[in-house]
Amino acid sequence: MAESELPKTYAITGIPVKNVETKTKDIPYAPGTPIRREINDLFPSEDLLTRKQWTLFILGLEKFKKMPVNERESYFQVAGIHGYPQTSWDGAPDPPKDPDWDPPSSKPDGANPYGGYCHHNTIAFPTWHRPYMLLYEQIIWENMKKIIKDDWKLVGEQEKEWTAAANSWRLPYWDWAQRQTYEGYENSFSLPYACILDHVPIYPPTGDTARPNPLVSFVNPEKDAKGDPLPFGKMPPGKTKWNINQNATEEGSPPLPWDKCSGTSRYGVFSDEKGGYRGLTGVNNFNTANLTLNAMSDTTNWYNPYRKEDPNRDPKFEAKPPGTLADSINRLFSSEYNDTWGSFSSTKWWAESAQKFTTGYLSLEYIHNNVHNVTGGGDLTEYGLGHMSDVPVAAFDPIFWLHHCNIDRLLSMWQALNWNKWWDTEEPPAPDEKDKTGKPRTNLPDPTRCSPLLPFHNVETDKPDESPDKGFWTSEGVRDWTKLGYTYDILTPASIALDENGALNEDVYKAELLAKINSTYTSTGEYYRKLYEDEEIANEEFFGPHNTEFHTWNDYIINVIYDRYALNGSSYVIEFWLGGRDNDRESTFHDAENLIGSVYCLAGMTPSSSIKPGGCANCGSQRDNKVLSRGQVALTIPLITQALNKNFKHLKSVRGRYVIEYLKNHLHWRFVPIGGGPERPASDFPDTVISVLRGTGKYVGKSKSKEDLPPKYADYKLQYEPTENKPAGLTSDDEVLGKEHESELDFRTF
Repeated sequence: MAESELPKTYAITGIPVKNVETKTKDIPYAPGTPIRREINDLFPSEDLLTRKQWTLFILGLEKFKKMPVNERESYFQVAGIHGYPQTSWDGAPDPPKDPDWDPPSSKPDGANPYGGYCHHNTIAFPTWHRPYMLLYEQIIWENMKKIIKDDWKLVGEQEKEWTAAANSWRLPYWDWAQRQTYEGYENSFSLPYACILDHVPIYPPTGDTARPNPLVSFVNPEKDAKGDPLPFGKMPPGKTKWNINQNATEEGSPPLPWDKCSGTSRYGVFSDEKGGYRGLTGVNNFNTANLTLNAMSDTTNWYNPYRKEDPNRDPKFEAKPPGTLADSINRLFSSEYNDTWGSFSSTKWWAESAQKFTTGYLSLEYIHNNVHNVTGGGDLTEYGLGHMSDVPVAAFDPIFWLHHCNIDRLLSMWQALNWNKWWDTEEPPAPDEKDKTGKPRTNLPDPTRCSPLLPFHNVETDKPDESPDKGFWTSEGVRDWTKLGYTYDILTPASIALDENGALNEDVYKAELLAKINSTYTSTGEYYRKLYEDEEIANEEFFGPHNTEFHTWNDYIINVIYDRYALNGSSYVIEFWLGGRDNDRESTFHDAENLIGSVYCLAGMTPSSSIKPGGCANCGSQRDNKVLSRGQVALTIPLITQALNKNFKHLKSVRGRYVIEYLKNHLHWRFVPIGGGPERPASDFPDTVISVLRGTGKYVGKSKSKEDLPPKYADYKLQYEPTENKPAGLTSDDEVLGKEHESELDFRTF
């Protein structure tokens, strides 16, 4: 039914669950709640129930994607909530496009201050996406039921079996921090197997068969006279309201041709010499995506620390250092690494945090941004551009939903461990013009936990226009995921965490969950542990006598403050490189293995301006008010692997005095805009501040089952030499973090 004909709003309630009982005080735990599983557990599988669920998922998603663009519950409109085509959905107020509401009271409650419905760089980032995933899951489930009843016309026991499979199915997630095992990419960080195949097997009642894989891409369901998909920017008459725009970049730079595409791509869109583009019909260049994802995670593969008798040294699965993403997840859950809701949930930076924050530059949203970039591709000239790399069109790629389901999983894990830190971050006041924390900036207020999460209704009503701020989900409303009808496999408690009545012992449960996280996501600490066991390494000489005695390690991190809108709303990446010749910046960029991390600025829709009138002016508000963002790159593992590489002459120890001198001469960075093109000068990013810190990591404590908890990190100190006299680098005379202010710093200690 077309949106204009709809009598009622769409109530997002999740898939119904019957006969479950909550058995806990605070942490959500309701035995029997259906589980969201990793996509590789859903496919491939020999289990009969799982095969039914896989079949229904593929066919339900296929049916969903074929719906016309003017249907409210179409894939196109649901994906479009995230950005383009910037239209209202389900009777909600239009996505905001102007920062200046006149009068101010006309601003809809819950409106994103940064433009569009989707929340980025606000502390509602993870909770806004929770009902979004629920909507997607619910519509696929509804299509499953139509397939069983209307398409297959099943009755009797067959109908019961397939209906039970549909009711127990939940949206799968893609755990991109875990290595894949399928042929050709064994032990690599890669796209899931289910997302690289052009055709996939299904197992309907009529017999096994194969279907085109709906997880590969999304093509426009609107066709031309020949039956070919139309470009997303040229919808047929009567449906032009849903045209997608190109995403304009700065003047002189080629726009991102989303309007010309008729299908989504991963590393598939290229510009040509004549000013046009190729790959517009949709290309799944999964090989480049896999290579890029693995290169980003396995930043250095020079040294294998595992001993010959270690099972991880199986020649089929050559052992490697922990991936960047795995180590980041481990750190994210390390005690006190992110000790407030604000530091965990969002990339948003505020000036008042400068003299307190060290590890808190690593956030869920920051990790999420980097995965968007490496999954989609951000280069029109050499490697290819993809939809996942750009906010307004990212949700059209089916892998977006697997990625964000994992983000929701990580959110649930953090909530389970930090239930009482829910929305505990107080909004800092706006600094005045003379505030010593630097350049004048206005702090745009974040939503509260009770602000509506537009445009997601939780009730069905036939009068949305009379009370547009009523009946919407809020962050508080979606706090308990079990009440939304799902849980995650990693949240299933071990028997040791249950009492005799099956109720959850929350303290034991949290420790066991931390231990499970530590074993699942290999950390810097585990890498160090393997090195200490290696007889070939002279520990005191390599690590230092104090670290050798106490089994601690020097931990090095790069913290970054950056401006999402430095390039007028175009996304860009800050690449960090380590290596090259002494004091020769350009030589560092010659060897791909020297790329050791990045901060991806997932900017969003282009702000309304002279470049593109009618764009996202709230994004312009964020830009104009200098609301900045933060990110973090861990340096420790790249430093170790370079120091252990016998062919590498510049660094032979990770003791502080050697490392700092090495970073001074060999750590460099560069700014690269989305779409490719030449490196941009640091002067185009005047609010960027890059700092290096050295701290200590150590293991502290075990779970009740005697398993290690994630290591802890503290005692960080700023190191000025690696960034002094480098563009955008922190200097020793900085007015907030300079040497004369060291006594004012309140960095966390052990």
